[in-house]
Amino acid sequence: MKIHKKIAFFNTILFSLNTLLIIYLLKPQENFSIFNNFLYVKIFFITIIFFLISNFLAKFTLLNIYKTIEKFDEIISLVNDKFINELKKEFSNMEECLYQVFSSIKIDILDILVKEGEIRKEKEKAQLLSDELQQLNKNLEEIVLQRTKELSISKENAESANRAKDEFLAKISHEMRTPLTPIIGYSRLLLKENVDPNFKEKLDIIHTSGVKLLNFTNELLDFSKIELGKIDLNYESFSVNELFQEIYYEHNALALQKNLKFELEFLQKDKYIYSDKMKIYEIAKNIIHNSIKYTEKGFVLCEIDIKDNYLYFNVYDSGIGIEKENLEYIFESFGQINKLSSGAGLGLSISKKLIEILLGTIQVESKPNVGTTFKIKIPIEVYYKYGENFSTALNKLLNSNNEKLKSIILMSILKFPIRLKKLKDAYKKQDIDLLRETNHLIQGTYGNLNLTLIYETSLKISTELKKENINFNAILYLIEEMEKMTHTLDYSDLFNQYLNFREEKLSLLIAEDVEDNREFLKSILVSENIEVTCVENGLLALKQLQTKKFDAIFLDIRMPVMDGLQTIKYIRDKHLYTNTPILALTAQAIIGDKEKYLPYGFEGYITKPINESVLFSYLYYVVNWKKLLPDEKGELQ
Repeated sequence: MKIHKKIAFFNTILFSLNTLLIIYLLKPQENFSIFNNFLYVKIFFITIIFFLISNFLAKFTLLNIYKTIEKFDEIISLVNDKFINELKKEFSNMEECLYQVFSSIKIDILDILVKEGEIRKEKEKAQLLSDELQQLNKNLEEIVLQRTKELSISKENAESANRAKDEFLAKISHEMRTPLTPIIGYSRLLLKENVDPNFKEKLDIIHTSGVKLLNFTNELLDFSKIELGKIDLNYESFSVNELFQEIYYEHNALALQKNLKFELEFLQKDKYIYSDKMKIYEIAKNIIHNSIKYTEKGFVLCEIDIKDNYLYFNVYDSGIGIEKENLEYIFESFGQINKLSSGAGLGLSISKKLIEILLGTIQVESKPNVGTTFKIKIPIEVYYKYGENFSTALNKLLNSNNEKLKSIILMSILKFPIRLKKLKDAYKKQDIDLLRETNHLIQGTYGNLNLTLIYETSLKISTELKKENINFNAILYLIEEMEKMTHTLDYSDLFNQYLNFREEKLSLLIAEDVEDNREFLKSILVSENIEVTCVENGLLALKQLQTKKFDAIFLDIRMPVMDGLQTIKYIRDKHLYTNTPILALTAQAIIGDKEKYLPYGFEGYITKPINESVLFSYLYYVVNWKKLLPDEKGELQ
């Protein structure tokens, strides 16, 4: 059934139902007839007309809609066909693309499978290499263990050799210092006496030679430091002319023996300079000796000049000369051009290293069979002496009638060497706080006593310590100045004056195995106020202590039968003589010895050759030992 017929059928039903409903609602009475009422007839006919028109319009409207839908359906069919065609094309293209993609993936999968096979083979090779590597590693471990064992043995041998070297150097130091004690000590004592000028000149040579030998002993101990460039510098003031004249006298005999003209030429008047005297001496001595050694005829000239805070000295000779290619070789350790010459070949090598340590330079010019020139330039400070009158000023104060002031001055001067020693130790450690503390004590004490030379020097140290960048070389220079003041004083006389003033006497026990040293100690110590008992070893010292009371005990560390360490250990373990200070008097003076032996219980450590000012400074503390508090009775410093 077409759609418009269905609509008409439904409209007819709806129209009939609607008509019946109207008639029923508008019924006025029970015996009512629709045909008897004209109004109802009109309504009925209007309704029929409306119904017909409505059906007619509905039919045409539906026909138009239907036609429109048919057209739309045709359009949709066309569009659908086109879309399906396009979709087919797209699917076709997609199929082609998917085919290409899957083809590529298939190829990649094949590549992966091939590479997987290759990787498997590589893994097998890697496993073989790993096995080989493990075997090699095992072998390497065995080699390393073997090499480590060899290195350990080599290290032990090196350490053993180093210990042997240290023991040898310590032995050399001890054996050199022991005889130097009477040599330097007696010559210094004799120089204080009024002797014949010619005899005094010879004594001065003996004393200077002893001090020089002592310095060379110290250099021997510091040779390893020279190799490392870490040798300590010891600055002091000295006369340039006197230094080079000493070298001249030492080598003039050799020059005369070879008929050489050996001369010194000073381009300026004599000046005192401030530097490391013994290192400059070593440098000049080696170069001059080398020039004389390799000159068979002609001359050796040493030219000395001081200019712009530099020391210049040039050494010219008419010797065998040096080939140009060998000029650097001569400065190497054990370097000798002439293999038949004597010596170890260390002189020029050590000289160059010392010059570099002093921040100087050395140049050499030479022509074979013509001669050689060495040019040395070393920075120095010109020194102006101002402490020469310290002894005179002090004697004036000591000769005053004020006994109380005299007592205070004596005590302060006797303390001075140990205070200086403490100040110098603080300088070596560059301990600024300890420097300030010790210098403040010196400044306060000697400033109040009006000892202006000490006070002014100490004040300069204080000024230097206040700077942001402290010049430690300048501080050492000032400490050396104060040490020179102590060299002008006779501490033996000062100490005996102090004992007289206090009306005290001392009894000292000294255990020393070398007779010359015992006699020397007696010569500087024995007086009407000091009694000295000397024994050869520690066992005899213990026997003396059982029979007599002593104010202080001095023990040499190395002695036969019973040495100083065994002796003090016995005394400390048995808690004997607790009120008697025990001091080491020893030639054990290499670096670390003091720190090594003080813990055995020594209250002081005096090294040989003996510095008299330090010795009597210790004796001052011995006199006042009983007054010191228990916690102050440590090392007497």
